[in-house]
Amino acid sequence: MTAMGDGMLNHLMILDVKLPIAPLANHRLVRGGDEKAATALIPAEAVAWVQALRKGGKTVRSIELCGPGDVLASIPTTLDCLALLQPEIQKAELSLTSLGLGGVEVAPDLARLGVKTVRLLVDTVTAETVKKLYSWVRPGKKTIPLSKVAEVLIREQAEVVQALQAAGIRVVIRTQLVPDVNDAEVLVIAEKMAGLGAAAMEISGEDDTLDLQKISVEASKYLPATVYVPVSEILPPGTPGSCAEMIMPEPSPERPNLAVVSTNGMDVDMHLGQATQVLIYGPRVDGLVCLLKARQTPGGGGGSERWQSLAEDCLHDCFALLATHAGDAPRKEFAELGIQVILTEENIEGLVDVLYGGGKKKKCKI
Repeated sequence: MTAMGDGMLNHLMILDVKLPIAPLANHRLVRGGDEKAATALIPAEAVAWVQALRKGGKTVRSIELCGPGDVLASIPTTLDCLALLQPEIQKAELSLTSLGLGGVEVAPDLARLGVKTVRLLVDTVTAETVKKLYSWVRPGKKTIPLSKVAEVLIREQAEVVQALQAAGIRVVIRTQLVPDVNDAEVLVIAEKMAGLGAAAMEISGEDDTLDLQKISVEASKYLPATVYVPVSEILPPGTPGSCAEMIMPEPSPERPNLAVVSTNGMDVDMHLGQATQVLIYGPRVDGLVCLLKARQTPGGGGGSERWQSLAEDCLHDCFALLATHAGDAPRKEFAELGIQVILTEENIEGLVDVLYGGGKKKKCKI
């Protein structure tokens, strides 16, 4: 067997980490379809993932806050995540990717919390093309007709470039080209963004008819431009495409049991918010792990009080809860109490076996 060189070892140990922490979208591209957005990590989960990578011997070179929504569509969540990440940043380059709406007001906060780069998604600088590229854009809580919001988007993107640059944050323009829609605007975008203070440009496109290398060379007359190539990354457990091993919680003397929401008692197949009962698994007196009982959940509604009641009445002796989906509120509430929510759609028996040490977790090479 040939020994692995130092260069390859370093490559495997140095990571660019993306943290999908944005639960809300503020726009939809026409080419984006109507697929349902993936579940975002809550800030505590994102921080735990960075910590786990470092404990595994990895060097985190960069940390990027990104989708599945837009990081500036839920600013409190983003700022909370950045605040929690402070001890974990160390020498990593901290960045975020966004359409930029709402960024002017928080630019100083982003700089204060260590953000060095913002990748701004600018696909056009003309109102007419906005109408062709986007199904909808939502600058605030209300969706505004495209005929009115197009100018708002163009104006706010220009303003956010200036605000970020003034705050000392490097702005990289990321432009995705669609043939016969915005591919003829690249030079106009590059020239305008350069004049506003952007530092660089990344160009991408899924159509093979576009010569992205040639286009980037032309755009470099105004702004240093390269072809955007997604970097290899390890996606956090529970996100689409991830093969990373879930950081499994373990039972303790204080919390020996496991809670599951299921319609048939065989598979994890329910959203936590729809569950009328939770199945409680744990060790019997003889040590054998099995289904112990079912507990009725609190009724619907009630906000945070409902999740507190659920934690106190149903999960007081549980170290984890299995569900197909769960909102940010209960996940955050339970995390603070030491109860880990695992989102999955697998067989209950197999998961119980894994969590109690009898099975092997799925592994993948990273």
